[in-house]
Amino acid sequence: MKKITIYLTAIILFITAGCSEDYLDTENKEYVSDEQLNELANSSPEALLNVTDGILSGSYSYMREYDTWTGNFRHDDYGQKSIDLGLDLMSNDMVQVVDHWFGNYYAYRGRVETYSTTHIIWNFYYSIVKNMNDIIAFVPETTEDQGLRHVLGRALAMRGFCYFNLVRVYQYTYDGNQSAAGIPLYDGSSFEGQARATVSEVYTKIQSDLTTAYTLLADYDRSGLSDIDVNVVAGILARVYLETQDYSQAASMAREARTGYPLMSNSEWLDGFSNINNAEWMWGADIDSETSTIYASFFSHMGSLDPGYAGLLGVYKSIDKRLYDAISDTDIRKDAFAGPADADGLPQYANKKFKDLVTFFQGDYVYMRAAEMYLIEAEAEARGGDDDAAADVLYDLVSPRDASYTLSTNTGQDLLDEIYLHRRIELWGEGFAWYDMKRLKQDLVRDYSGSNHTTLGNFDLTYNDPWFLFQIPEDELNSNDMINDADQNP
Repeated sequence: MKKITIYLTAIILFITAGCSEDYLDTENKEYVSDEQLNELANSSPEALLNVTDGILSGSYSYMREYDTWTGNFRHDDYGQKSIDLGLDLMSNDMVQVVDHWFGNYYAYRGRVETYSTTHIIWNFYYSIVKNMNDIIAFVPETTEDQGLRHVLGRALAMRGFCYFNLVRVYQYTYDGNQSAAGIPLYDGSSFEGQARATVSEVYTKIQSDLTTAYTLLADYDRSGLSDIDVNVVAGILARVYLETQDYSQAASMAREARTGYPLMSNSEWLDGFSNINNAEWMWGADIDSETSTIYASFFSHMGSLDPGYAGLLGVYKSIDKRLYDAISDTDIRKDAFAGPADADGLPQYANKKFKDLVTFFQGDYVYMRAAEMYLIEAEAEARGGDDDAAADVLYDLVSPRDASYTLSTNTGQDLLDEIYLHRRIELWGEGFAWYDMKRLKQDLVRDYSGSNHTTLGNFDLTYNDPWFLFQIPEDELNSNDMINDADQNP
């Protein structure tokens, strides 16, 4: 078999921390025995903790790095938020006005095996999986050291997060054919090629990772929002349970996840989504002058008023006309988009939600916030048959945003449609729209009367069209003997 090779510096750190090479063969760490790991964990847990915590910190940094697909230097490759933006551009709700960076997503070209886009997504998540597997292999499951248990929990959570995103990109919805080909699963530190596990097997692994992490992190107190804690794990679990239609668990986890995170004020909502100190943010990345990736960054591509690709070159990301028109005129969230006579001189529908006007490309990145949890809880309650509870949660979220909003009297599908509308409005541009379309089996409809979608992406697709699946990248087909052309997505 051919091996996917991802080089790490962790083993060097391991040795320089004062550990004997007897404990870990630096060339063949997959052959370290359970007994050796247990001995190290018991005799020098501090050294093991330093190494594994360092790998975690490196992976958190990797989530907002430029050029994750090594050596290609594409400005649509800067970690998690580049993938969030790209996938949003594959939805009904976002428009790219010029064929520039991210045009591969908007035009659905990037799904093809030879395109950089699918390589970026695959490499990004599997690189993190590889690092997390190293941690999981280093830390014995039976360790009683609190620090090591917390490291193991965070590693499992990150792996579950990556597998969850991968399986949704490379396969249809969960409630389809559960024996359909999902993605390769890797458990150990070895990254020998693996065949595609079934969708069912992938979700079993995701839930196992996340529920174990939830237990291990119950008493973990993180140092900052770039780290994962039990609230973040509950939030990821809420996403997974919503996808797998376990609505009772989805509502429960969402409610628990948002505990302690108040909704932001209206002024904060219109302040640019660029400050990690926002009390509603649950998980994100703190960007400063040293970590900024300048033009290859989220605010360069999204900030219509920032000095980047959007602001300087006019590569605007705009809201779909239908969605804009559906926002109440008394809803402050409508002000996040340029109106017919915009005071800033922007074309109508251009994004103003995301902006970083104070610093030079140092706007922080948000991965999870409380509003999403309200929306998951509301939808889960409605799908579980409790319309009153769903309406109450929706009211708690929307009424501060819209002074004219009243408690919904809708029931059944009408209530679900209302919740989904507010999900699209509230979370626009944050990386959920295309995943939701797949989850809800919604068609891509851009070619409609009065559409503001540009020629680049003005076409329609049914929800089960093969174009809703990314193809496995060509490099993976060439390097993994367990996946061949017959295993490729259409």
